Amino acid sequence: MVFGRNGALARFQQPVSDDLKRFREYYKRTLQSGYFVIDRVVSHLCRTHGKGFRPTLTLLSARLGADRANETTIKAAVIVELLHEATLIHDDVVDESPQRRGFPSLPARFKNKVSVLFGDYMLANVLRETLSARDLRWLDILSDTARRMARGELLQAARARKLNMNEEDYLEMIGDKTASLFNACCRMGSLTVGMSDEAVDALGEYGERLGIAFQIRDDLLDIFGDGRGLGKPTGGDLREKKLTLPLLAALSRSGKREASRIRARIRRGVRRSEIEKIKEFIRIKGGEKYAVEYMTEQVNKAVEALHILPESPIRNLMEELAYFAIKRGK
Repeated sequence: MVFGRNGALARFQQPVSDDLKRFREYYKRTLQSGYFVIDRVVSHLCRTHGKGFRPTLTLLSARLGADRANETTIKAAVIVELLHEATLIHDDVVDESPQRRGFPSLPARFKNKVSVLFGDYMLANVLRETLSARDLRWLDILSDTARRMARGELLQAARARKLNMNEEDYLEMIGDKTASLFNACCRMGSLTVGMSDEAVDALGEYGERLGIAFQIRDDLLDIFGDGRGLGKPTGGDLREKKLTLPLLAALSRSGKREASRIRARIRRGVRRSEIEKIKEFIRIKGGEKYAVEYMTEQVNKAVEALHILPESPIRNLMEELAYFAIKRGK
């Protein structure tokens, strides 16, 4: 994910910049095997790696309870990123995506077979690294997260085929697909420095609500952005028959005949020339405004969840980060 045009996420990463260097070294070391085909893929992934939002969340959460990340914290950051990247690879295979973050996707570069197998290889490393921590709480968090992420993907695929998703389905889907991993990042980071159960739960809620808002922002950018905020062309969700909150809100505010006409247009396949008409429909019906308001409400609740923790520069930074995440791409 690209965070603004000037790498604005770096400001929030500055307190954990040394930890992020350790994270990147550990991440690469975990995947490298000495086998040519595997190490070629690893090299490609490291060159096209995202900005590290999820590892940053993990490291900042740990810094709420300690002055510096320990080796267990770095391991946790690597685990959540491995899980995230594995799901992105499988997504790109399923969606036949030619690009990821402005670079050729793994399937475009190495074909589907290698990509699927490498995604599996990453998940195997998630399991190995998790077991090496010898902490059953990690297994609880990650097994539930992996189940939720898979469930969210399946729900989206099933609803896309029939185009019968409603707002409740959508919120459940993005909670599973996206917010569950944000939740895990914050919980894992706080666990590695021995924070209280109350603090771990508060950070989990922060991550969950931030993840929901983050996904809604992605969905808004896909419809109304210029492409640079996502690192891929806009309108992809419409072309892939994915119903997201701005469109669902607009449909719910339309008459039955008009809503059926829009759904039928999406069902048969949206042409590029039709995307502008659907964008205008969403705006006129208030779908964009509704999505922005819901997203902002979730971020406000995420920030509120942090207030059981003592005020500190890191807590303040995490509050700012939440608001920044819903303004990226502007």
